[in-house]
Amino acid sequence: MTDNRLFVTWTMDCETVQEESPVSGGAESWAMAERSMRGYVQALGARRHRATLFLIPRLAEGLPEVVRELGAAGADLGLHMHPQTTDLGYDRHLGQLPAATQRELLAQGQERVAAVTGQVPTSYRSGCFSATWETFPILLDLGFTQGSVMLPGRNSPSVGAVWANEVPFAHWRQGRPDQRFLDMPTAAALGEVGPHREAPCDPRHLRLELGGIADWGPELIHDYVRWQVEHDWWLKSVVVMTHDTRRYDDPADRFRQNLELIADAIEATASELGLELVPATLAEVRTAVEP
Repeated sequence: MTDNRLFVTWTMDCETVQEESPVSGGAESWAMAERSMRGYVQALGARRHRATLFLIPRLAEGLPEVVRELGAAGADLGLHMHPQTTDLGYDRHLGQLPAATQRELLAQGQERVAAVTGQVPTSYRSGCFSATWETFPILLDLGFTQGSVMLPGRNSPSVGAVWANEVPFAHWRQGRPDQRFLDMPTAAALGEVGPHREAPCDPRHLRLELGGIADWGPELIHDYVRWQVEHDWWLKSVVVMTHDTRRYDDPADRFRQNLELIADAIEATASELGLELVPATLAEVRTAVEP
């Protein structure tokens, strides 16, 4: 039976501030990070959309009250990992590290976020979408059940993100015979995904900071969702991403305007294609589709 639901998930990579760790490209100050996170969740909430916040452990520890408040308001509080952040001190990305080191970092990060939020995170995304096939069974072993781990079409060995020929839609990653990880990639331009693109390459995708997204974003959304409808994809979805570096609390800010424009385009596409739009966090999507 055709499933006419379109799950829409908005995500934010919550980096620590530049003063503490410039490598991860975070906010210029704690005040800016707070402003961005609050503004994002509130702007989406006004449209009845839902947010998943991927938290660098140090960010959670630096803004504990903000993080707990946003979690209480319904945001899904997941884990974000940049091994190069100053308090971890590695010089490589997650997907460039041995499996044992990946496990150590992910376990430690999970514990640190849980210590702040009071709940163990089950959603995950790496910085720069850096991961390997070994990452998924590690995530499942640690209790992570869903994420937005890869970016289909990205082929960047320099950051350990090689996803040139991956499925560009929501799919299960088998970690163990009795375990499955739901990966929901950020929506990307389908014509820029595939093995024919040599490294380094990066497809246009629904990251609100990308230049020109106001021009090409609506068409990307329409093509991305239409393909799922025409092929009756088992879980129709759109995932949008951003970072805690923009003034989403300011309606006059151009990145907040990008948010509104992309939300309008998603809603218009769902209506045109006869889909029921279902705003959901990553964890909520997993619950909705779990057999």
